[in-house]
This record gives sequence, structure tokens and C-alpha cells, in this order.
Amino acid sequence: MGARANLIYVAAASLSVGFVGAEAVSQTHFAKAPYSNPELFRAEPLSAFEQALLARDRKKGTAQENQVRETEGDNSRGVALGRGDAAIVGLSVTGRKYGVSLDGTGTVLIKNYRFLERRSNDPFGSGLILGQKTKTTGETWLSNAWIDLKEAGPNPDYSRANNEAVTVERGNAPLNIRRTVMIGAQESGLDNKGDVRIDASFIASGHRPMRIWNGASVVIANSTVLAFPGFKGVWFGGGQGVARLDYYNCRFGHVGDRADQLSSSLPDWMVAKDEDDPVTPRVRKLERDPFDRGPDSFWVPASTPVPTGYLKGANS
Repeated sequence: MGARANLIYVAAASLSVGFVGAEAVSQTHFAKAPYSNPELFRAEPLSAFEQALLARDRKKGTAQENQVRETEGDNSRGVALGRGDAAIVGLSVTGRKYGVSLDGTGTVLIKNYRFLERRSNDPFGSGLILGQKTKTTGETWLSNAWIDLKEAGPNPDYSRANNEAVTVERGNAPLNIRRTVMIGAQESGLDNKGDVRIDASFIASGHRPMRIWNGASVVIANSTVLAFPGFKGVWFGGGQGVARLDYYNCRFGHVGDRADQLSSSLPDWMVAKDEDDPVTPRVRKLERDPFDRGPDSFWVPASTPVPTGYLKGANS
């Protein structure tokens, strides 16, 4: 496409990697939250980093544990936080416009989170949204989440479909995402106007699975990004400025591909940019893992979940 002339690739070094497959983790259950289909979600123990955040918020912040939010109309939200530090551990939200919304919050941990089936009176909604009203001031840590809006499929008509798995508005503190599935929206999996770091995650959602706006950045490792047939995979736009994507040990391709058909480099066909948009995309394939893998880090190694039905021969 003509707009590709404006795409800048930085330090695109070759990298030999293996496909990151899924592995089973120990099954646990939240209070009052039996899952009829255990494939949809598997909770995992808290890491040392996450345990420290939860302990802090049990004493000085807000700690919500083992919560269930069932279907409710009138554009309802599962959990809406408007200030301070918080830990949300063991949350299941079904049939709401927004799963978790954060406005003006400090440091927030969201661990073992499931959001299913967006329901709204308008085209909007997402499993997690940052800064819709007020910018977050502390980092958000999303760990082990399954976000599936369960829409009919990609829909490029924004007057009818403008929803995504994760939404980051401008000016927020960084969002960190670990071992998260982002599927089932009509517009995108990640719609990002801020700074987002992602590890061991799966994105296959909407007609633009990843949207990176001018001034925003995404660093993603050990993850899979799939586009639906007939659509692109990574969109850059929003106007004057740089939009950055750094990736390491990732796999890119189509929904319906086999694992061995996926590419370790972002293919040209996946990139979307309007020809008249002055945004400057900068894409860099990293030679080294960008995340701290120490035992006290948030980025403890994890397998990448692969939902059934997205890759031929792959099971969650």
C-alpha cells in the first residue's frame, strides 16, 4: 500500500524462536464463581510482586477479592474505581458495558480477571478502560485475564461498532499486561493512546486488533497477534507524531492459520495506515527480551494462552 513509505523499521535483526504454546496451570475457583466451561479461564497463584501489592492494599488501599458481577443493563460497569491504590483479585464480570474502569487511580493490580459478553445501549464498551474521565497516576498491572466481548465479529462501521477488549486513553500512567487473552470485540483487541507493555498474551479481535495512536507506544513480547481474513492487524494513526511498536519473540498471522504458518516478523500486509494521516509509525523487532524476569518482577515467565478455534490444531 502507498502509505507504507512512511513506515520506519528500526534495528530489524533476525531472530530464531519457537512458537509459544499454551500449557495448563493449576485450576482454582473463586468464591461464588463456578465456571461451566473451564477452558474459558484458569486462575493462577499470585507472584511475589502481586502478593506484595495485594498485601499493601489490604492495609492501606482498596482490596476487592473473589467478586462476581452478573449481567446488568443500563450501560453498567463491573468495577469502577475513581481514586487511590487498589488490588482486584478474582473478578468475574458478565454482560456489562465495561468490565473494569479506572479513573484517577494510583497503582492498581488486576489479577485473575474474566470479562465476557459486552452488553450496552450503544456501540461502545470494553473489558478494561483507563482514563475515560480522569488520567490514572500510577501504573496498572493486569495479570492473567480472559477478555472476550463475544461480539458477532469484526465490524468497521464505527457508528455501529466501537468497542475493544482493552482501551487506554491519553495521558495515563503505563499499563502492564501479562498472560491475557483479548478477543471478541468488533473494533480492536487493544486501542492504545498511551504506553502499554505486554507479555505472553493473545490478541485476535475486531477489524484492527491493535490500534496505536500518535504519541503512544506498545512493547510486546512472547505474544500472538492474529488478524481476521480480509482485515489488517496493526493500525497506526491519529495525526502528527510518532507511534511506536517494539516486539520480541512474537507471532503474527491470520485467524485460521496453523502455528507453523505464523511469522516472527510483522508482515507488511498486517500494517494499516491511512495515506493522508501524518502519523509516523516506528516498528522495531527487538534482539533481546525487554522485560525483567527476576523472581520479584511482575514479568515472571508465562505461557501464552491460545483459545480454541483461532489456530488450526491449537487448544487452550
